[in-house]
Amino acid sequence: MKIGFIGAGEMGSAIIRGLLKSGWKKEDIVASVHTQASAQRLTNTLGIKVCTDNKQIAAEADRLFVAVKPAQMPSVLQEIAATGISPKPLVSMALGWRVEKIQSFLPDWPVIRIMPNTPLALGEGVTLLHFAVQTPLAVREEMKNLFEKMGKTFEIPLQVFDAATALSGSGPAFVYAFIDALAQAGVRQGIDERQAVPLAVQTVIGAAKMVEREGVPPAVLAQKVATPGGCTAAGMDELKKSDFTEVIAHIIAATTRKAEQVGK
Repeated sequence: MKIGFIGAGEMGSAIIRGLLKSGWKKEDIVASVHTQASAQRLTNTLGIKVCTDNKQIAAEADRLFVAVKPAQMPSVLQEIAATGISPKPLVSMALGWRVEKIQSFLPDWPVIRIMPNTPLALGEGVTLLHFAVQTPLAVREEMKNLFEKMGKTFEIPLQVFDAATALSGSGPAFVYAFIDALAQAGVRQGIDERQAVPLAVQTVIGAAKMVEREGVPPAVLAQKVATPGGCTAAGMDELKKSDFTEVIAHIIAATTRKAEQVGK
């Protein structure tokens, strides 16, 4: 089976890297990009076949990934429609582009809407999935299995897809910002920055793994660490005063609203 990508920017490339890491052969992945220079760079970097002809990739692929910016979707979908090829599974990660909107260009195509995040390139990603009703059960399972080799998958109802996008799709950026803030706070207390950053990184990795392993709410683990009268409790008191939970809630709400606006 051949997987084709129309567009191979940051997210498209992350998925391709994830596929290669999970065992896909380079000759079974093809892509098209805007310029010959970009095509050559990707070929040199990833070792896959890359061209500048979207129609060629659409015809050649058994499973077609459209990994372009939302504003480019109409022209790309019109290109695909113009080929006259039979419907095949089409995977889209364009923000705001619902299954029905894509099918207005490609009627009856089995469309899979996804929202991955970049850690899937390392096998630690999150991929949200929403399927058109035309998508066969076998294809649904195939896509879940494909992305589960690069992390974890979640089938998300349409009404909360934008909120889930804010949480997991944009979430890594917020976690990066938290890690940076944690490290810089350590620097302000006299820790060398060369040590503060890896200290913060490993702390977040370890804490996340503890949440995953223990299977209890993160708030419960926080309480276990914060011994009454101890230094962690003193820090947690300041965290509560700062209204940290509300700040995060506002961040996710703002991101969700933007995703909803793009989809209108």
